[in-house]
Amino acid sequence: MKNKILLLTFSLALVAAACNLFKAPVAAGVIKTVNGGTDWQFSNAVKDVKNGSIGGLSISKLAFDPQNDQVVYAGSYVGGLYKSEDSGETWKNILSKILVYDLAVNPRDPKTIYAAGSYADHGKVIKTTDGGATWQEVYNEASAQNPVRSVVLDPANPTQVVIGLHSGSVIRSGDSGSSWKLLTNFEDRVNRMAWQSSGLFVLLQNKGLAVSTDGGNSFQFRTESLVKDLGSGTSSSISGYSDTFSQFYVDPNIDGLIYLTTSRGPYKTMDGGNTWTFLRLPTKGGTGNARAIIAVPGNSNVVYTSVDATVYKSLDGGNTWQTQQILTGGFVNAFLIDPQKPQIVYGGIYSQ
Repeated sequence: MKNKILLLTFSLALVAAACNLFKAPVAAGVIKTVNGGTDWQFSNAVKDVKNGSIGGLSISKLAFDPQNDQVVYAGSYVGGLYKSEDSGETWKNILSKILVYDLAVNPRDPKTIYAAGSYADHGKVIKTTDGGATWQEVYNEASAQNPVRSVVLDPANPTQVVIGLHSGSVIRSGDSGSSWKLLTNFEDRVNRMAWQSSGLFVLLQNKGLAVSTDGGNSFQFRTESLVKDLGSGTSSSISGYSDTFSQFYVDPNIDGLIYLTTSRGPYKTMDGGNTWTFLRLPTKGGTGNARAIIAVPGNSNVVYTSVDATVYKSLDGGNTWQTQQILTGGFVNAFLIDPQKPQIVYGGIYSQ
């Protein structure tokens, strides 16, 4: 009888171990690598909450405190805004209820943060000047179902704030959000924006990348000449094939260098968008619905991009790629590279 009990106990232990080994992948949250992408780990613990996790939250944007790389912010489409003060090891919620699509941290005053998104079916921009202890609404969109999808600050003058809406409206504040002025309406969804010394960049879902060099008073499209070459020997406008644009990265140190993701894959330009090169991925046909993309500041040959749950890394500006599969049911939607230690990279997962 004792032998039977021991055998049953051993069998149950094997079953338990097998269940743990093949447990379901984490749906979303934050991933992190400390060795340049050789391996990735989930980093979702909630501070001071037993078994607390942000692993169920779809991440929209990741950002650093520009003066302290141990402080990381993670915006969520469903859970508000989270803050880590220990390089992503633990997180705490500093803004709830609002669906955060984007966030911007003042480079001169990192306690000032703007969160853009939606609440009660209306686009909102919420601002804190004390690191997230208190918040105030600085923009409320009158029309329903029109979230604020992006927010950026002028790095040379952070009192200049620009937001982009789902409807295509681009709106500027010259006084840190106290008042607003419509710059233009592209009549196409704003996906992402960036503000570098070389200009204000707006990426539209269907129309592509527009750039302003006068603070948003006028814009010029930089993707009109964007072409693809998928081995057919022909080149055609990307918009002619119903492709969509997702995200982009503008190098802050190399004028004219831009990486861009589309539903066919990533592209690269070295001349500000006059000519584009398709970056073939090691996938069937070399294509894939690319999402996030980022390069190492100061070494833009090191590039990360994503297709679904696969992270692609290039050491030669996108000519060749290494791959790493993330065990998740979602897709990699955002990247963030530590400016002081570029081997440390964060990723945000969106749950499908």
